Amino acid sequence: MLGDVVSSRTIADRPNFQKKLENACNDVNLNYRNDIFAEFKISKGTDEIAGVLVDISNIFKIITLFFDYLYPYQIRFALVYDYIDVSMDIRDVTKMDGPAFHKASSDINELKLIGTSFKFSVYDLIVDSAIENEINLLFMIKSDWSLLQHNIIKEYMKLGKQTEVANKLGTSQTFVSRTIHKLRWKELSYIEENLNYMLLRYQQRLLGRNKIGCSSIDRNSDFRD
Repeated sequence: MLGDVVSSRTIADRPNFQKKLENACNDVNLNYRNDIFAEFKISKGTDEIAGVLVDISNIFKIITLFFDYLYPYQIRFALVYDYIDVSMDIRDVTKMDGPAFHKASSDINELKLIGTSFKFSVYDLIVDSAIENEINLLFMIKSDWSLLQHNIIKEYMKLGKQTEVANKLGTSQTFVSRTIHKLRWKELSYIEENLNYMLLRYQQRLLGRNKIGCSSIDRNSDFRD
């Protein structure tokens, strides 16, 4: 997976931004270490990051973590399934190369042209397109939020109580409640939960399994070939 910072040349405090990007990579590597083959690292100054995954179940959560760390700056991502034929044994993404990296780089260039945030090329063209479009729509919605709105949702996700969010951000509980309602966070969070479930099922489909363990959402059907 490659990530490319949008309009990186316009960033005024590049050292501080690079530190944020490093912290985001470290946080992803720590929290999703079981999903990662080669840890995420900055590969081109403050412009690009890269990592290699063994599991796509948490890809939206990973992208969201980067989104939260860097907001209001944006980052575009390309995730592809293909071969890596250089330096696989050392697991250092900055030294790896192969068709996977070339394809991801090409997809990043395509994203720059069309203006969306995510390109997904894994296995099934129809499923890939559905996941890609859903993630792009979610981040198009979130990119219109103000910094305060973003922080309210981020803290509400952590704390779970409007009064605690209000106290931490120095605002009122009424304002927090109105913001959550205005941004339709209840509906968006349900969509995100469904998306994460779909990614989990897709990962299991890729592994050729027919059954998975319990999920927070009860579903009556799986993907069909």
